Amino acid sequence: MINDILTAIAARLAATEPNLKHIDEDWGQLDYYDKAPPVKFPCALFNIKTINWVNQSQKVQDGVFEISIKVASFKLSNSSSNAPSGQKANDNDIWIILENIHKALQGWRPDDYPSIGSLTRLNLKGVNRDDGIKQFEVVTNG
Repeated sequence: MINDILTAIAARLAATEPNLKHIDEDWGQLDYYDKAPPVKFPCALFNIKTINWVNQSQKVQDGVFEISIKVASFKLSNSSSNAPSGQKANDNDIWIILENIHKALQGWRPDDYPSIGSLTRLNLKGVNRDDGIKQFEVVTNG
């Protein structure tokens, strides 16, 4: 079931957000690298954060899961108030991607897996980095 959830989310993101150049399960690509992260930007990396299980009967459990989706872009443009408008527009791509991911996943339930509940966004937080990567983490549950 966990593989089904991750597979369905990857397929949904690939089908609904063409601006993402890399969609994959998060195994530390943005945190543990030597010269450059092994991704193309902008990217979305996702993984199960937690699953809370509840017994329904002796051998049956229901679970409520949280999934972390890291969305990252390499910041190459100037976004200051004095920057040319074209550079500012390039810097805003991550906000558009985050909004499109929300639209794609909020309330969505994969047709192929009816036992998976509808997804709900729980929070969004920025991640401070010192390597020029602009990163946010979206947590959703289902």
